[in-house]
Amino acid sequence: MELVRPTLESICELDQSCFADPYPLTTWRSYLDQPHRFQLFAFKSDGESVGYACFSVILPEAELLGIGIIQTKRGQGVARSALLYAQRELHLMGVSRILLEVRESNLAARKLYQRLGYIKDGKRPHYYPAEGNQPAEAALLMSLSL
Repeated sequence: MELVRPTLESICELDQSCFADPYPLTTWRSYLDQPHRFQLFAFKSDGESVGYACFSVILPEAELLGIGIIQTKRGQGVARSALLYAQRELHLMGVSRILLEVRESNLAARKLYQRLGYIKDGKRPHYYPAEGNQPAEAALLMSLSL
C-alpha cells in the first residue's frame, strides 16, 4: 500500500466509492485548503485508490473525522494499515492522543479500534439521527494515547 497526495477530484471520487452518503465537495475543499488543521491520508494498492483517513489536528490531539475503504478491499487489513500509518505520522507531528466516535452498531470498526489499542471513553446517546425505519443511534467515544 502506498500513500498518495489526494486532489479534490480524487478524494471526492474515493469517498463516493466508499459511502452512500459522502462528504460534500465543499467539505473536502475546506480540508484540503487547511493542511495544518486537517491531515488527509489517501492510499493506493496496485495503482488503485483503496481508502483514506482524515483527521482534525489541534495539538496535542487529533480527531479521526472519517475513514473509508472501498468495498472490494474491506476485511483485508487496509483500514488497519491506513490507521497505523496515520498514527505514526500524527505522532511525528506532535500528536499524543487520537479521539474518535463510532456508531454503536459498527462492530467491525469497533473491533478494529480495540485491536489497535483504542479504549472506550464514553457514549453519546441518540447521536446519529434516525434514518428510515431505524431509530437514532448512539456514538461510542474512543481514544488512543500515542
